[in-house]
Amino acid sequence: MSTLLKVKYVCQPDLVFIAKEQAQIVGESAIEGAPALIVEVVSKGSVARDYIEKKEDYERFGVQEYWIVDPRNEVVLVYVLENGKYPLFSSAEEQNIVRSSVLAGFETNLKEIFAEG
Repeated sequence: MSTLLKVKYVCQPDLVFIAKEQAQIVGESAIEGAPALIVEVVSKGSVARDYIEKKEDYERFGVQEYWIVDPRNEVVLVYVLENGKYPLFSSAEEQNIVRSSVLAGFETNLKEIFAEG
Protein backbone atom coordinates (compact mmCIF):
# COMPACT_ATOMS: atom_id res chain seq x y z
CA MET A 1 0.00 0.00 0.00
CA SER A 2 1.30 3.46 -0.82
CA THR A 3 2.40 5.50 2.17
CA LEU A 4 1.86 9.26 1.96
CA LEU A 5 4.33 10.86 4.37
CA LYS A 6 3.65 14.41 3.21
CA VAL A 7 1.75 16.00 0.34
CA LYS A 8 3.67 15.25 -2.87
CA TYR A 9 5.95 12.69 -1.18
CA VAL A 10 4.80 9.13 -1.66
CA CYS A 11 6.88 6.05 -0.94
CA GLN A 12 6.19 2.34 -1.25
CA PRO A 13 8.08 0.59 1.55
CA ASP A 14 8.60 -3.16 1.53
CA LEU A 15 6.94 -3.51 4.95
CA VAL A 16 4.99 -1.09 7.14
CA PHE A 17 3.76 -1.42 10.73
CA ILE A 18 0.97 0.86 11.95
CA ALA A 19 0.54 1.01 15.73
CA LYS A 20 -3.01 0.64 17.06
CA GLU A 21 -3.02 4.26 18.22
CA GLN A 22 -2.16 5.35 14.65
CA ALA A 23 -5.19 3.74 13.00
CA GLN A 24 -6.46 7.15 11.85
CA ILE A 25 -3.58 7.49 9.35
CA VAL A 26 -4.83 4.54 7.29
CA GLY A 27 -6.84 5.97 4.41
CA GLU A 28 -8.82 4.23 1.66
CA SER A 29 -5.97 4.13 -0.83
CA ALA A 30 -2.88 5.15 1.17
CA ILE A 31 -1.38 5.56 4.60
CA GLU A 32 -1.54 9.30 5.26
CA GLY A 33 1.25 9.98 7.73
CA ALA A 34 4.35 8.43 9.23
CA PRO A 35 3.90 4.80 10.28
CA ALA A 36 5.58 3.54 13.46
CA LEU A 37 7.92 1.22 11.55
CA ILE A 38 9.15 0.85 7.98
CA VAL A 39 11.32 -1.99 6.66
CA GLU A 40 13.20 -1.76 3.38
CA VAL A 41 14.85 -4.81 1.80
CA VAL A 42 17.94 -3.74 -0.12
CA SER A 43 18.22 -4.93 -3.71
CA LYS A 44 21.12 -4.55 -6.13
CA GLY A 45 19.60 -1.40 -7.63
CA SER A 46 18.42 0.22 -4.38
CA VAL A 47 21.53 0.31 -2.18
CA ALA A 48 22.08 4.10 -2.12
CA ARG A 49 18.35 4.78 -2.06
CA ASP A 50 17.67 2.50 0.94
CA TYR A 51 20.82 3.25 2.96
CA ILE A 52 20.93 7.02 2.38
CA GLU A 53 17.95 8.65 0.66
CA LYS A 54 15.10 6.74 2.28
CA LYS A 55 16.81 6.86 5.67
CA GLU A 56 16.99 10.66 5.42
CA ASP A 57 13.40 10.89 4.16
CA TYR A 58 11.93 8.66 6.86
CA GLU A 59 13.92 10.49 9.52
CA ARG A 60 12.66 13.86 8.26
CA PHE A 61 9.02 12.73 8.13
CA GLY A 62 9.06 11.19 11.61
CA VAL A 63 8.97 7.43 11.02
CA GLN A 64 9.74 6.16 14.52
CA GLU A 65 11.76 3.09 13.49
CA TYR A 66 13.48 2.19 10.20
CA TRP A 67 14.94 -1.22 9.39
CA ILE A 68 17.36 -1.82 6.54
CA VAL A 69 17.48 -5.51 5.63
CA ASP A 70 20.39 -6.28 3.31
CA PRO A 71 20.20 -9.92 2.08
CA ARG A 72 23.34 -9.71 -0.07
CA ASN A 73 25.48 -8.84 2.95
CA GLU A 74 23.25 -10.60 5.51
CA VAL A 75 23.00 -7.46 7.64
CA VAL A 76 20.08 -5.82 9.43
CA LEU A 77 20.29 -2.25 10.74
CA VAL A 78 17.63 -0.76 13.01
CA TYR A 79 17.38 3.00 13.46
CA VAL A 80 15.10 4.58 16.09
CA LEU A 81 14.13 8.25 15.92
CA GLU A 82 15.57 10.35 18.76
CA ASN A 83 15.30 14.14 18.72
CA GLY A 84 14.62 14.12 14.98
CA LYS A 85 17.65 11.95 14.12
CA TYR A 86 18.27 8.25 13.51
CA PRO A 87 21.02 6.87 15.73
CA LEU A 88 21.68 3.17 15.23
CA PHE A 89 19.58 1.24 17.77
CA SER A 90 20.40 -2.35 16.86
CA SER A 91 22.41 -4.15 14.21
CA ALA A 92 23.29 -7.71 13.41
CA GLU A 93 25.57 -9.69 11.16
CA GLU A 94 25.87 -13.45 10.77
CA GLN A 95 24.03 -15.13 13.71
CA ASN A 96 23.40 -12.12 15.91
CA ILE A 97 20.10 -10.95 17.33
CA VAL A 98 18.39 -7.76 16.16
CA ARG A 99 15.78 -5.98 18.30
CA SER A 100 12.94 -3.53 17.80
CA SER A 101 12.07 -0.53 19.95
CA VAL A 102 8.59 -0.04 18.46
CA LEU A 103 7.60 -3.70 18.84
CA ALA A 104 8.34 -4.15 22.54
CA GLY A 105 10.00 -7.48 23.25
CA PHE A 106 10.44 -8.39 19.58
CA GLU A 107 13.79 -9.78 18.57
CA THR A 108 14.90 -12.10 15.83
CA ASN A 109 18.01 -14.02 14.87
CA LEU A 110 19.60 -13.30 11.50
CA LYS A 111 19.54 -17.02 10.74
CA GLU A 112 15.72 -16.79 10.76
CA ILE A 113 15.68 -13.74 8.50
CA PHE A 114 18.12 -15.06 5.92
CA ALA A 115 17.26 -18.77 6.04
CA GLU A 116 17.06 -20.39 2.62
CA GLY A 117 14.13 -22.54 1.63
